[in-house]
Amino acid sequence: MESEVTPIAETAARWHERLRQEPVPERLRAAFLRWMEKSPSHREAYAAVDRAWRLARSMTHDPRILELRHETALRLTRTAARAPAWRRWAAAAAVFVMVLAGSLLYMHRDRAAEAGTRVAGVYRTAVGERLSVTLDDGSRVTLNTDSILRAAFDSRERRVVLERGQALFEVAKDAVHPFVVETAQRRFVAVGTAFDVRIDGERVQVTMLEGVVRVERNGPAEAASPADATVHAMRSRAAGRAVLATITAGEQLTALDERQDRIQVTEPERVTSWRRGQLVFENARLADAVAEVNRYSQDKIELAPGGLGDLRISGSFATSRPTVFVEAITEYFPVDAVTVDEDTVLLTARKPKTAR
Repeated sequence: MESEVTPIAETAARWHERLRQEPVPERLRAAFLRWMEKSPSHREAYAAVDRAWRLARSMTHDPRILELRHETALRLTRTAARAPAWRRWAAAAAVFVMVLAGSLLYMHRDRAAEAGTRVAGVYRTAVGERLSVTLDDGSRVTLNTDSILRAAFDSRERRVVLERGQALFEVAKDAVHPFVVETAQRRFVAVGTAFDVRIDGERVQVTMLEGVVRVERNGPAEAASPADATVHAMRSRAAGRAVLATITAGEQLTALDERQDRIQVTEPERVTSWRRGQLVFENARLADAVAEVNRYSQDKIELAPGGLGDLRISGSFATSRPTVFVEAITEYFPVDAVTVDEDTVLLTARKPKTAR
């Protein structure tokens, strides 16, 4: 990464840092103006540094920026002790540039991630995208990667259908009109609360952040076609529904099939870390961690046959940086990464070195 810092960018970073110190001596200001006038590339470099510095300042508490600062600070610490003063100053400027470049990179990635489409009450995201929307009732919905949600409000209930993927619901309070999230097999009914719903094939998982949600049974045929939402809702109310469970903050319900539900205590902040563009693993199987990382990227990670999938991993990773995940695995485990093609990396058990 250090090779990406050009001498002009480094000089621009040094000027930017010196000019932020008050007061600025006239002699220093004059020298800076002479440097700026020497070349258009000087002016462009300084403008880029200033623009990046402002972005970084606005993202001071972003966990990814803090991670980047920590990363570059460690790099500086390793070299500063054995470098003369002027080299330490240059290194500090280089770190500054790297942090700012990282800020721009993450801002660009966030803009790419915060994408998705919304057409006539249908909201969807592609792989790697997130989408935040405010519904007509004021409720806030954040869609995760590769998700589809349909809004079908009527005069009696605020109903949405999560067709696939994952969504976090922050429900506006309305005691008269319940907020209902439907999946193929379950209905989750709330008045004012926050919860995360995720669909994995036949499995549905609900994680409660706050409030209370009532879990009801739903028929596959009813949820599959949301075309006539009003008629569907009227039939649902007329038929009545069995309440399967009630879940509260800190609980997670997993619907394994039409009849079996499991409730356990969980950590909502870890489950919903995807909102911040992070994946947090705690003693997770490598196979499960790889499957989770693959949800966010068109590039895929595969595991070679054998026992690699049972390795246990803990850590925090950016959803937009699968290569960092691979680097961590190969660094801390006896695992090698083999490029299969431009879209696939294969993780294999590292062969022991043979004695000469």
